[in-house]
Amino acid sequence: MDATYLRPLITQEEIAHELKKVASQIKNDYRGKDLVIVMVLKGAVCLVADLIREIDLPFALETVQCSSYGARGTERGELQVIGLDRLHIHNRDCLIVDDIFDSGRTLAFAKASFETRGAARVLTCVLVDKQVPRAAGIVPDFVGFTCPPVFVVGYGLDYRNRYRELPFIGELAEG
Repeated sequence: MDATYLRPLITQEEIAHELKKVASQIKNDYRGKDLVIVMVLKGAVCLVADLIREIDLPFALETVQCSSYGARGTERGELQVIGLDRLHIHNRDCLIVDDIFDSGRTLAFAKASFETRGAARVLTCVLVDKQVPRAAGIVPDFVGFTCPPVFVVGYGLDYRNRYRELPFIGELAEG
């Protein structure tokens, strides 16, 4: 993207309001469980930071790093996952938290990997469900927002490691 513009789609206030609702659902579902929250880096950092303050449950926090974008930052490449081998999830309830759900490849791969490693139960949470054709047959268990098939940034979502710091989510487009 050479010349770009940024159009706000989801405000900081809308994000805060929706996270309270999602956190309440998660709290009801995981109450009394041995919960491991697994943050998908780097995009979910803002989401997880705000979400864990709202959940008000005991949990362990782990991270994995996933990427499926090529060198230009927009096209799909080979899925890479780093950190699965060091997770302590056997017989534990896991919640995978990711920034955006588009093709579904990342969540499907992570969920299947956790189940193979003996997790008691694996659920998923995403901030944004982008309305695009799916490459994997998975549906997130907890979703903050849906958005049209546009390139979004902000609140952890990036383009070439830029725009993560924005307190809102916006469409980044050539203009």
